[in-house]
Amino acid sequence: MLTTLRISGFAIVDALEVRFGPGLNVLTGETGAGKSILVNALHLVLGGRMSTEVLRDGAEEAVVEALFELPSVHPVFERLETVAGIARPALGGTAELLVRRVAARGGRGRAFVNGALCTVGMLGPALRGVVDISGQHEHVSLLDGATHLELLDAFAGVNRGEDGGLVSRYRAVWGALAAAVRERERLAQDAGERSRRADYLAFQLKELEAADPRIGEDQALEQERRVLASSARLKEWVQAAEGHVYGEEGSAAERIGQAVRVLVEAAGLDPRLEASLGLLRSAAAEVEEAGRVLSRYAEMIGGDPEKLSELEERLECLKSLARKHGGSLEAALARMGEMRSELEASRGGEERLEVLDREIAEWGHEAVKVAGELSGARAEAARSFCEAVQAELGALAMGRCRIGVAFGVPEGAIVVEGRKLGAGGAEQAEILIAPNPGESARPLARIASGGELSRVLLAVKRSLARSGTVATHVFDEVDAGIGGAVAEAMGRVLAEVSREGQVICVTHLPQVAAFADRHFRVEKKVTGGRTATRVEPLEGEEDRRQEVARMLAGVTVTPSALEHAAELIAGARSPSWNSARPRGTQGSEAARGRRSAPARAAARRVAAR
Repeated sequence: MLTTLRISGFAIVDALEVRFGPGLNVLTGETGAGKSILVNALHLVLGGRMSTEVLRDGAEEAVVEALFELPSVHPVFERLETVAGIARPALGGTAELLVRRVAARGGRGRAFVNGALCTVGMLGPALRGVVDISGQHEHVSLLDGATHLELLDAFAGVNRGEDGGLVSRYRAVWGALAAAVRERERLAQDAGERSRRADYLAFQLKELEAADPRIGEDQALEQERRVLASSARLKEWVQAAEGHVYGEEGSAAERIGQAVRVLVEAAGLDPRLEASLGLLRSAAAEVEEAGRVLSRYAEMIGGDPEKLSELEERLECLKSLARKHGGSLEAALARMGEMRSELEASRGGEERLEVLDREIAEWGHEAVKVAGELSGARAEAARSFCEAVQAELGALAMGRCRIGVAFGVPEGAIVVEGRKLGAGGAEQAEILIAPNPGESARPLARIASGGELSRVLLAVKRSLARSGTVATHVFDEVDAGIGGAVAEAMGRVLAEVSREGQVICVTHLPQVAAFADRHFRVEKKVTGGRTATRVEPLEGEEDRRQEVARMLAGVTVTPSALEHAAELIAGARSPSWNSARPRGTQGSEAARGRRSAPARAAARRVAAR
């Protein structure tokens, strides 16, 4: 579970630290107080995009730190070791996991896991199963039928396992099959077109092979051309240098020789001059050698108009090839290799088609086999999924609602052994809903009520929670559009979810807040002309009662609101709320009937407001 969230220099947060606990953690506060900032910070911990725009004015860096306490055998530790090389903790008991994100002004962001530097791209895959965030924005994805097959696969568990499960197996086979089909379609183009393409490639290749360019040849020839074009000046400069060094009277060689002869006499009297004498003798030898080298160069260098013309002609040929094939000689050479390969493939097209036909048959047979396994698992999971979601909706005052899953032909399907297969298998899935008796089932996108969508989202998440290993569930105002007794039912469901794993919930509903095991109030304060968000844990009974009353009454908290708040909190703690939840429509009605008297009275008053 998430034990601590620390934020600094982020948005309107100077610095705050929130310590969460097991069970249901509720965050409440006025609209705009900054509740969603905490959820956004968790998104960053999970690898979300973090730009310098999130920095608070005046802050040099924004930092988000999340500390988790997990079983030492949690799969996240194995993934971190595999992906980032972070050592796993010793087995037994629990272990801590600290994730830190930093965005510096004018610099790149950084990410750390247990103190080890890692890339942001590693966080999402590695931390899968640690936190699941649901928000109002997920209503949009729930309305997208393309996501429903993924939800069903998650419920069925066919996307889990060391090798990624059946879904990963199918995708690997499908990828090979689709690649082979695409290549065959390309090779099976009109024979005349392939022939024209082969003639064009042969012409281009012949020109390149006739020129026979070599890597770096243009640079070497350009250097040689510059030397030939400047041979007269080079000879003049070299002869002048040779005269100064060796050939003329008073040259460097002559004067160094004179110095050597003088020092020979002096060194005979004072041996300390031997070192200087040795250096001068070495210098004399090197100067003489330099003079001889310059003399030979001056004799060798000379203009050769014919050779210069040949060089310029060759250089122009190489430049022409470069312009035609990529802008450089290196690109032209690379293109020559590509054309040889393409021409060879074109000439051997018939043989390749036979090979591809065999591969398509083999991959297709395997794809049909794995798709059949997937279809069976999905059909069985669909029945269980619908029963589970309907049971959850029963406790959310939608007990008469009926859920179904419709399977259809996948988009972009190809026929293999008589079956239509797509990238996800032999079917696509869409969740259908009939909110009221007598209505036909229809897609979720045709549900008008935001409250119904919120409850369907929670029911789906609740059903998936039983089949997953998520340590912490975060719900960001998924209770939008509902109220009254339905809000109480949602609070109860959230409380029940928290029995199976930690829940953090951002809410505006007092009926939900009443169920909190830990309640936090988020508010904005203006100090010294600057606005900052702060989070205050409500540990005392009176503080909780005041906050729930504020949520009921608004700005002015009346004695009646305080009484209602006390009744809501008491009702949430009563044994009838904490008993095992019945399933389905009848169970939902029975659960409402067993509420405590204070809870029923509070519910009536809240519903009447």
